[in-house]
Amino acid sequence: MSRAIVCFTRIPVPGRTKTRLMPLFSGEECAQIHMAMLRDIAGICRQQGVAVYVAYDPVGDVECLKKIFPFAKDFLPQQGEGLGQRMCHAFAQVFAQGHTSCLLIGSDVPLLRFQHFETAWSALERAEVTLGATMDGGYYLVGMNTLCPVLFENKQYGNGSVYQQAVDCLAENNISFAPALPSVDLDTPEDLENLRKKQEQLGPNLRKLFWKWYQ
Repeated sequence: MSRAIVCFTRIPVPGRTKTRLMPLFSGEECAQIHMAMLRDIAGICRQQGVAVYVAYDPVGDVECLKKIFPFAKDFLPQQGEGLGQRMCHAFAQVFAQGHTSCLLIGSDVPLLRFQHFETAWSALERAEVTLGATMDGGYYLVGMNTLCPVLFENKQYGNGSVYQQAVDCLAENNISFAPALPSVDLDTPEDLENLRKKQEQLGPNLRKLFWKWYQ
């Protein structure tokens, strides 16, 4: 089995990333938060020992991402009108490289651990698709053994039923499913406040920022 991981992200440009945190932080500080999470994610991805791709929103200088993911096999500009189309296109590009199993993860997963990947790979050994739920009703990870475009068709994102709608879609189309570990994401000031209580669980780069700002 040829495994691959896709990190699906924006380029951390001040004023364009983590903007929902801007009531608390400047655009530059929001970009620092995003960059710290990307560095932590890159470290865990590298430990997986599989091909890693970065699918990025092509606004900004991709050289920033190349410095964070110097080991990545390729950097893929996101293509498509909406989030679903962009994720589907990223999967299609990776499967076209001959991979037989792929995980796509977001870039705002502050508590991501090796175990999250382990449960996802294990899920794909017994099912066609896996999803890692977030506490707000979305998902931070989607994995599959073959491209399943139906999972991304006519879907709305950014609401509290994204995960359940995806699970229901898989059931309706007789696509086998097994869940990965749930996690949390970092989008809002409320998310940030909750993470302040879990600083010891953060990745090293994000933890360093929290220590600097909150001690």
